[in-house]
Amino acid sequence: MGIYYTYQHEDAWKVALERGYLQGDPHYTLFNDEGFDFFKPAYDWMVEQYELRIGISLNENYPVWCWDKFPNLSSGGHIGQGNKGVVLTVELPDDQVLASEISFWEFVPYNSTFCDTAEAFDHRENIDPVHTRKSWEKIFDKKWCEEMAIHRSIEAPNYQYVIHRVELHQVQAVMPFRDLSDSWLDRIRGLGWRLGYRLGLKKSSPFHRQGDCYFKEISLRGEDRNHDPARTV
Repeated sequence: MGIYYTYQHEDAWKVALERGYLQGDPHYTLFNDEGFDFFKPAYDWMVEQYELRIGISLNENYPVWCWDKFPNLSSGGHIGQGNKGVVLTVELPDDQVLASEISFWEFVPYNSTFCDTAEAFDHRENIDPVHTRKSWEKIFDKKWCEEMAIHRSIEAPNYQYVIHRVELHQVQAVMPFRDLSDSWLDRIRGLGWRLGYRLGLKKSSPFHRQGDCYFKEISLRGEDRNHDPARTV
């Protein structure tokens, strides 16, 4: 078992409370946002890899994206500027979680190829598409990612995680938030969030399901209604 964090739209969380689990609803995926439709083939590929490597069907849904560090809510870019969401602290079975390196994952939506040599890199236009798709699988190879981190002079690989769904009994804590914009006012709010988080003033509330009332409780307790705090799958 491991502790992970996932940020979700408020509406996706409400649906999860009603049905008893959170899953990657296609309605809330990144590729629905304007300018990100090219991400859909990459998400479909991740579904294919999850089902192949973990052996659990997603039943035409998408996986839930998680991280092993609490997200930085002092800036936007999580679930869309101005949208309300929640960060869930979840405890998940290791054998149901698929890890991949974040920076190399970005090769997939852009249909780029991992090249092992400079010569191959110089002739990328001649690479077979089948080879390109096969090269993406290196993002799941932690040994390869660690070796590449050394070559790229970075401290360590940075991983993301996906799971087919999150059951409510796996949710340990919840923090409501509002995704920030680039406005000067939201930048000030972001600084306030960062300071509050470091001082322990901004923290998640333990999750204890209490029927349909729970979401309203954490929304009122976690946000100052006169202040817009700091947006998934």
